[in-house]
Amino acid sequence: MAELVSVESKYRSAFEDFSRKAQRVQQLTEHPTGNRTEFEAALLELEKAHLAYGEARDALVRSLAPAAPVLAGKDDHRSDVRTYAELLWESAGRPTGTAEDDWQRAETIVQTAVDASPCAA
Repeated sequence: MAELVSVESKYRSAFEDFSRKAQRVQQLTEHPTGNRTEFEAALLELEKAHLAYGEARDALVRSLAPAAPVLAGKDDHRSDVRTYAELLWESAGRPTGTAEDDWQRAETIVQTAVDASPCAA
């Protein structure tokens, strides 16, 4: 029972952290400072929090249903890259001709977060 409380506590903490990071990105999107580095750093922190939240959620589900089969496989992250590329583009004022650069920067952000994730080891 204590293990379930710990897993649930970690889940709640991860969700709250993810929520705070999402709010920060939203603030920067709504009120851009013009500091692209700050925005990219906030996106990286958001993706790290997203991964941590997913891991905590999965651990909670496993603790609630330990007999359930676990589907192995590597997450594609393509939708995350697409989301961040669009955010980068929008934060820059939707310039034309930057799609490839935005996509590459978004891939870097997502891959950096994935590499920093405890499950990457």
